[in-house]
Amino acid sequence: MYKKYPFGKAIVLTAAAFITGYSASAQSDFSLASTNAKVVWKIKAHAEVGADSTSIFKPGYNAAQWVKATVPGTVFADYVNAGLEKDPNWGDNIYKVDKSKYDRNFWYRTEFAIPADFTKEKTFLNFKGINRKADVYVNGKKVGSLDGFMQPGHFDISGIVNKTGANVLAVLAYCPNSPLVNYASPTYISAAGWDWMPYVPGLNSGITDKVWLSNNGSLTIQSPWIRTDLPTNGRADLSVAVDVENTAPNFVQGELKGVIQPGNVEFIQKIYLGANSKGTVKFDKRKFAQLVINNPKLWWPNGYGEPNLYNCTFSVSVNGQVSDTKTIKFGIKKYTYDTIGNVLHIWINGTRVFLKGGNWGMSEYMLRCRGDEYFTKVRFHKEMNFNMIRNWIGSTTDDEFYEACDEYGIMIWDDFWLNSIANLPTDIYAFNMNAVEKIKRFRNHPSIAIWCGDNEGFPEPPLSGWLKENINTFDGNDRYY
Repeated sequence: MYKKYPFGKAIVLTAAAFITGYSASAQSDFSLASTNAKVVWKIKAHAEVGADSTSIFKPGYNAAQWVKATVPGTVFADYVNAGLEKDPNWGDNIYKVDKSKYDRNFWYRTEFAIPADFTKEKTFLNFKGINRKADVYVNGKKVGSLDGFMQPGHFDISGIVNKTGANVLAVLAYCPNSPLVNYASPTYISAAGWDWMPYVPGLNSGITDKVWLSNNGSLTIQSPWIRTDLPTNGRADLSVAVDVENTAPNFVQGELKGVIQPGNVEFIQKIYLGANSKGTVKFDKRKFAQLVINNPKLWWPNGYGEPNLYNCTFSVSVNGQVSDTKTIKFGIKKYTYDTIGNVLHIWINGTRVFLKGGNWGMSEYMLRCRGDEYFTKVRFHKEMNFNMIRNWIGSTTDDEFYEACDEYGIMIWDDFWLNSIANLPTDIYAFNMNAVEKIKRFRNHPSIAIWCGDNEGFPEPPLSGWLKENINTFDGNDRYY
């Protein structure tokens, strides 16, 4: 089966695939987070940079008067860490902070060297999220902007970086505008204060998610998606979709391969891409019988069985040389639902689940929960015999939260960034773009059981319809909305 489109837009899926999608993760990654001892971030208010506004882009710039930053993190947390603000958790210290010092835009700055093992032709600068907007500069050249705290950045800096010397990365992070609730979304809307937390100076603005360099060939992989269906609990039918991008100015022939473990299930397609083209490659049981898994190890929520997980490693090659790789985890499961008696019931793998859980307003109100701490906190939920966490207004965005829920069998009721007030975000298009990214970023996680559009209400039109269609298109309606 295939469809015909105008040349250059074609997606033809046969034994070989002609494709045109989006780009992504690379074979070699170099973290630009503060956990990398080779990377030192500094911040300073944009209004205070003054005459140095062009000098900051030059290697060797004296940033001694800037404040040391933690990335990922927030501006206000950095001032607390530097001892320039008193412990906000002590007494009423946080209520005494001069908010005007932080409710404004800040520069982030660091210098980096290109790793010696970056031998492939393309080098990309990647972001997973900045709150609330950002302009990104490399060696004084603006390479792009971000709009929304979940919009990813994937910037080709191959022709800009100095491969043998110092490079300067400067990011102008824009503070969210007030009023925050709904109007400023997508953002951490409770940062302006809620009945259970104080106003956070700076409204949690900053580089709030991961930053890294990647190095790959002309073909890159983005947003792999593995869906699982269970005709019976003794058989799973998998379907796979992978976006691939050709960043070369010429036609490229390659090969896309996936390997699922445990089971060593391998599937391969040849791909043909036009110059600077993007598209999606699909695999399913009609042409790849190995995607029918007999006696699968199912993912179960806490108390109902083991939360078994599978790995799938994707690689795309050109002329026998690996151009890019990406590994994801997924669980084989099937959610079903009913609303008998006007009550929502959740079934997984044919078994009705008695829901027991808690509400996460945020992982930590200044975004200081990171990495392994999620596994500790989620493990506590398991040990309390919970099986669900509600991600209130989508305020937890870190990968590790979802990974921990997968590992410990904790289902997620996952909200988007709207409260019950009947108003729309100022920029509904940025909201929708971020919503699509959230779905695509987290849809492989078996722990997600429900998508929810609004806290204590329903999204206003047109977002109500947009979110429903986003979930249909990018998650296949595999979860209830």
